[in-house]
Amino acid sequence: MSLKKLSKLYHYVRCIPKTLFFNFYYLPFHQAIKLPILVNHRTKFISLGGRISIPESAKLGKIKLGFGRVQIADNKYSRFIWNIGKNGHIKFGHHIKVGTGSKLHINGMLAIGSGSNFTGEATIICNHVISFGDNCLISWQTLFMDSDLHKITDLENQQTNPDQPITIEDKVWVGARSTILKGAHIATNSVVASASTVTSQFDCDKVIGGNPAYVIADFTGKVFHK
Repeated sequence: MSLKKLSKLYHYVRCIPKTLFFNFYYLPFHQAIKLPILVNHRTKFISLGGRISIPESAKLGKIKLGFGRVQIADNKYSRFIWNIGKNGHIKFGHHIKVGTGSKLHINGMLAIGSGSNFTGEATIICNHVISFGDNCLISWQTLFMDSDLHKITDLENQQTNPDQPITIEDKVWVGARSTILKGAHIATNSVVASASTVTSQFDCDKVIGGNPAYVIADFTGKVFHK
């Protein structure tokens, strides 16, 4: 066996304790026994609240949390953070990876569709609703936040900045260091250029970018593959 394969095997063996704990903590026994969720041994659990939903047919290791290598990330010290409040609910599809150094702060509803891949160091702060469709590709150091994390009130003490959902439809590619804020809706088969800030709604088959983001190009009828 090659040194690379031995290193990979050693890495997975070290993940066994947290993987066992996580699956049997969050999932019913008939699902947990299959160990469908692999958890990196460097994961830091801040809060183990809320609940998780996965497909009944999910198989061994098809949902990976904290795995993968990103050239700009320190894979030894960039830890995966799990911080799920009591009202948090995460729905995973099939074949999902949330990469090394990512941070999940969830006290609302987060849905991640099948085949979606967060390459690394993504931050998701969800107090309301954030949904990702199938086969999305999310590059490194991206931020998704459906809340301002503070209240602004008017003279009648009414909140003027309520939380708003974020919707990312199927086959969306979000470039590195982009920020997706509350109220954003990115339709199917779209690309977000790196370092963009998205706060509004965009139709399908668009390339968007800028701060704030605007439509750069239209590729209706074309497809891209991750």
